[in-house]
Amino acid sequence: MLSWPRPSLQLLLLLIQPAASSLLPGNATDGVQEVIVAAILPQTNTSYAWAWPRVGPALQAALDRINSDPWLLPGLSLRLVYRNSEDRDGLCSHSMAPLAAVDLHMDHEPWVFLGPGCTYSSSHVARFTAHWDVPMVTAGAQAWGFWEHGTVTNTGPTHKKLGQFAARVQDAFGWRHRAVLLYTRDTGDDGPCFFAAEGLYNVLLDRNVSTYHHQLHDVDYRALVQDIRDNGRVVYACCSRDVFRTLLVQFWRDGVDLKDYVFFFINLFADGLEDRGPVRPWFRGDSEDRAARLAFRSVKVLTYYQPPTPQYLQFTEDLKRNAKKMFNFTITDSVYNMIAGGFYDGLMMFSQALNETLSQQRPGPGPVPRPRGDTLTHKMWNRIFPGE
Repeated sequence: MLSWPRPSLQLLLLLIQPAASSLLPGNATDGVQEVIVAAILPQTNTSYAWAWPRVGPALQAALDRINSDPWLLPGLSLRLVYRNSEDRDGLCSHSMAPLAAVDLHMDHEPWVFLGPGCTYSSSHVARFTAHWDVPMVTAGAQAWGFWEHGTVTNTGPTHKKLGQFAARVQDAFGWRHRAVLLYTRDTGDDGPCFFAAEGLYNVLLDRNVSTYHHQLHDVDYRALVQDIRDNGRVVYACCSRDVFRTLLVQFWRDGVDLKDYVFFFINLFADGLEDRGPVRPWFRGDSEDRAARLAFRSVKVLTYYQPPTPQYLQFTEDLKRNAKKMFNFTITDSVYNMIAGGFYDGLMMFSQALNETLSQQRPGPGPVPRPRGDTLTHKMWNRIFPGE
């Protein structure tokens, strides 16, 4: 039986100066008890869907809504503190994020942590939040293994859900065997395609669907085509659009009858699908366009679905306006707004869980004590929040 290779997650404790906390303005009300919520997110690298300039405006909107509702958390007011999870190169750091969590815990004793988003940094922070019994809410942390962390509530799309979707597709068409997983994993990144493939692998394996997985590195496309022909007919690929297009063109050059295959291209965050004009992932304006276009007839693109509701459209417009106002940041790729919406919903869900928990308690005189973290977490699980 194949076992999925798991990278080592080792916490590196570095001697560094702690980054300064930042507070969002106007998020506290005089005369009531403050409840601290702590966010740990990338500060400047907006290529991350959960970067602070993208998510901060959504959290501010949720905070304003919660604190302006006299019935939601009577006698309490949420206040948001923030720390950066990036290293000096602007990348998600599995050492900076947990150190930021420790500083926030010691300085502010937050009742909930929001973020991180990246897999490795989230994994390390989740270990601390479990030790402190403090809920951790994120719309990132999409990897398979986060179901093992008892304090984590994920309000965004996860790779486990991706695997369950693939299993439903396999069942619907009677594809019981011979699935192929292709993925890239660049040195120094957060391994998004590796973990996407891991979610597929584990769910399909659990459904007794035999799989062949192949990491795309220094690709020999002709040999890869032969490997796929030998090992499957249903192919799930998570890689760059250029790598995927080149693979399909090689299939066409080799004269393979693509009607016998189906390709699912896992397009994380809808890369390239929001360009102006018609959606043509095969098009490059070169001599291989015709072959690529014909080969792409066997391709299904899997990506996030954005709700077309008026409420969601208004949320995205407000988010763009507030990102420009608060961070002088212009949002152009609106699919990332789903992640920001996940953080918004997460803070709202936490507030509702806190409301329900406190309503079941009879606190004595003095400040309201922080409820048990596992109680709050379990009240957030398996619930649907309609969002905006």
